[in-house]
Amino acid sequence: MRASSSLTWGGCTIPGNGGVPAVAVSLTGPTAAHARAQARHAIDAGADVLELRVDLLEEVDALVAFTEAPSEAATDSMVVATAAAQVLECLRRMTDVIDATPLLLTCRTAAEGGRARLDDSGYSALLRSVLDELAGWEPGRRPSAVDVEVQRGCLLQVSEQAHGLGIDVVASFHDFKATPVDDVLEDVLSRMASEGADLAKIAVWPTGADDVARLLGVCARAAAAPGEGTGLGLPVAAMSMGALGAVSRVAPVFGSALTFAVVPDEQGETQASAPGQLPIQDVRRCLELLRA
Repeated sequence: MRASSSLTWGGCTIPGNGGVPAVAVSLTGPTAAHARAQARHAIDAGADVLELRVDLLEEVDALVAFTEAPSEAATDSMVVATAAAQVLECLRRMTDVIDATPLLLTCRTAAEGGRARLDDSGYSALLRSVLDELAGWEPGRRPSAVDVEVQRGCLLQVSEQAHGLGIDVVASFHDFKATPVDDVLEDVLSRMASEGADLAKIAVWPTGADDVARLLGVCARAAAAPGEGTGLGLPVAAMSMGALGAVSRVAPVFGSALTFAVVPDEQGETQASAPGQLPIQDVRRCLELLRA
């Protein structure tokens, strides 16, 4: 467990001054070139962090083809190697972006709302293969952090490998159908902390206002200082999805360290990576008004 409740990614402190959440913008593609254009707009709009969603990029098509392989035993390693090479090539094309803004590398599986058709073993193999190759990159060219889905069962191993490269780990948990009871959410967060996460992220779906209130309470308790209640000793990002949960993205007093916003592309269109994400200008304005 970390001794500090904040992180520093490329000069960006998470959470920011006064405990205000850092604002991340997801680069949703659909191509690497489009993601680069999105990155420029996001940087100009003041994004603190960029999230590269490689599962949404057309160039990383091996992630979709994974389960279509005719003989799983014979082709898994080949498909993983292909997918890893594609991910790394997309990262190379973001080099100048990494120089300007911290980058979070995310491969979201279909099990958690993404496009990557990876089972647990394939997911672990992909992340570990990417990290193996990143060991040969200059530290300044590596992403600041990598997202690891806690439900895939490889958080501990990937955390150890990433930390050896100076890359932080965002452990994530998503439920697009409901908001689990408090005990379940707290157990998930505790598991993330014990398995090496540097930031614990949960995103859940509310079925009523009570679900949003419960999530904010779980976040506030988890974000407390170690020794105070259920304080984990690491930053927490908790989001209630959809319009009903929008308040969870702009309520700094409850302790969320990182929130996600959207930025229009060159055509003025926005594509959220999860339901309920707000335009970055609105998020900034709300955070200033509501900061503790």
